[in-house]
Amino acid sequence: MNSSHPAYEEEHEHDARVPRILVVDDMPDNLFLMQGLFEDRFEVVQAQSGREALQIVMGKNPPDMVLLDIMMPDMDGYEVLRRIRQHTPTAHIPVIFLTALAGQQDQALGLKMGAVDYLTKPVDPELVLSRVETRVRESTHARRVEALSEKLARHLPPNDWQRLFQGEGQDAIRFEQKRQTVLYAEIANPGTLTPHERENFSAEVEWLAARHMGTVDRYVDCAAVVFFNDPAACIRMAMDVHRNAGELRLRMGIHTGLCEIGTFRNDFLGSCTLIGGETQLAARVAASAAIGSIAVSPETYVTVRDCIAEEAAGCLLTEEFNDADLAQICLTPAPVRGGEHALSSFAGLGLLG
Repeated sequence: MNSSHPAYEEEHEHDARVPRILVVDDMPDNLFLMQGLFEDRFEVVQAQSGREALQIVMGKNPPDMVLLDIMMPDMDGYEVLRRIRQHTPTAHIPVIFLTALAGQQDQALGLKMGAVDYLTKPVDPELVLSRVETRVRESTHARRVEALSEKLARHLPPNDWQRLFQGEGQDAIRFEQKRQTVLYAEIANPGTLTPHERENFSAEVEWLAARHMGTVDRYVDCAAVVFFNDPAACIRMAMDVHRNAGELRLRMGIHTGLCEIGTFRNDFLGSCTLIGGETQLAARVAASAAIGSIAVSPETYVTVRDCIAEEAAGCLLTEEFNDADLAQICLTPAPVRGGEHALSSFAGLGLLG
């Protein structure tokens, strides 16, 4: 069976999250100018007052950067920046002042209050664009490093974590945005497993991930997570795991989305992990599955209908969820206990092939 999906790969080859820039100015001509300058590179949002800007910044979809005028009638830029910095969820958002106030004292005050840069009008379009792009890159990288640091702090020994984030290891940290299909497999009763069964579970995940061209995320608590370029390969691995692990009471979720992948070196070996929310989304999909079943999100199902139709022939149950946001279809494979069709010695249920 062909494991590639050319149409899917072509459609999402250049898929990436576009940074969102909020431009705040009470002059429509200035907003028009900034819109034309940034629209080919960023998602541009506009506000014509300080109060409108704060509503956007503190809303459900805050910007990645704010380009802020100072002299505005209802609330000046200094006050807008002060409120952004005092609000914990928005305090990290970089703000650049773009203003007609060109004095050194004005610039010093703006930077002291927490602006990451200070640009003056009349604008130099090339300079403004260069500064904004640089600050967006810096902010994005800093946010990713912080997320990676928080995640790995729970999994690495303190000395390894310190070497990675405070020593020479930080130079090797890299990030990539890529559309991936995430498999989240959890054991319903993990506390009942013996150490030997846990080792078998981990070994089987590693073995099947290599067989199906997936990448194991080894830095997840209480679950196995594997991510794939090819959604169909993810479906097939999930089916293989379930067919050989009935006694472990697994439930699994599969979700496709734009993932942020952090790569680094640990013990001089390359390693990687997912940061961001896609793993959590796959976990929520898994939570909607019955024990012994695989729940598939709508984002994944739309790309793998044909694969699921072929694989579902060996399932005990195929069930569609017509109105569900999390899962569109649920598969329940029949367990295989030994014999010539078993793939491995997973949990003592099969034979080494």
